Amino acid sequence: MFINCILLSISSSIDSLGIGITYGIKNTKISLLSKIILLCISLFVSFISVSFGNFLTFILSETFTNLIGGFILFLIGVFVIVKSFFDTNSTNNNYYDFNHSNLIDPKEAIFLGLALSLDSFGIGVSSSLIGSNSLLFPLLVSIFQFIFLSFGVKLGKKINKLSKISDFIWTLISGILLICIGLIRLL
Repeated sequence: MFINCILLSISSSIDSLGIGITYGIKNTKISLLSKIILLCISLFVSFISVSFGNFLTFILSETFTNLIGGFILFLIGVFVIVKSFFDTNSTNNNYYDFNHSNLIDPKEAIFLGLALSLDSFGIGVSSSLIGSNSLLFPLLVSIFQFIFLSFGVKLGKKINKLSKISDFIWTLISGILLICIGLIRLL
């Protein structure tokens, strides 16, 4: 279950790496306060989703919740992959720098944090349905999101003139991870 929790957390957070790389390529900075806001939003949304999933485990049998959780993860993975093919010019390309200042301020960080946490909600519900640690998942999601975003910005700055790593690749990796975890839980 610990490995599932880590993989689900990485899958929930990996989009942050692609966004961070894009910020770095565009020389957009994220203030420390904005990063802390992102971490707090991620922690809060993940905790709410896991709590909701835990509530469902009290109502439904363990076998049924495992099947539902695995199926939801599988569906989210398929949705993420299919959406990535249609979303090559997604609104994420604006990356929430609304005032075009090349700095993500705290207000913009709130919108970015909510957008990054939407995937985590469904994955959090599913993770608690398949028995993942309900305290560890929100913590890991927040930490991975913070690390991936920070590392992505630094990496983006380094590859600024070499080449662009597509968000499409990070989205595919995330979707494939979710499908694999979902299939493992279903089998």
